[in-house]
Amino acid sequence: MEKMVNGKIIVRDLSLSHLEEVTAIEERSFPNPWPAYWFISTIRADVLTWGAFSGRKLIGYLIAIPGKDMIHLANIAIDNPYRRQGIARLLMKRLYVYARRHHQSRITLEVRRSNRSAIALYEREGFAQVAVEQGYYRGEEDALIFNLELR
Repeated sequence: MEKMVNGKIIVRDLSLSHLEEVTAIEERSFPNPWPAYWFISTIRADVLTWGAFSGRKLIGYLIAIPGKDMIHLANIAIDNPYRRQGIARLLMKRLYVYARRHHQSRITLEVRRSNRSAIALYEREGFAQVAVEQGYYRGEEDALIFNLELR
């Protein structure tokens, strides 16, 4: 499934051919990046793996795991030069559409306590912090747990 936005950004499923680009964005985005094998297994699994493309260039991605009545947003990253241009919101909007079509009642996620820009995005999107997981990130940093209740 593809989606064209303003003639510039296309959102579509990721494939293994995007692995190098995904891992490069991951490494530039996070202090403890997920390894390539994790992305291989998610792309092959029954998991939502969507990329945001500018032409043929991957500029961001979203990975989410659907459950019985909720979705876990496992990972979202936008490459540095493309941040703060609405691309993460575009990917999130596609997730909301998917969630509603599949009768999901909630989206949940974890975010580093220090990731202020991501926290601000989630709060603007209507997510509410529901818990703190002490030492979630390799015992070094807490995770804030956020939920978005869908109506």
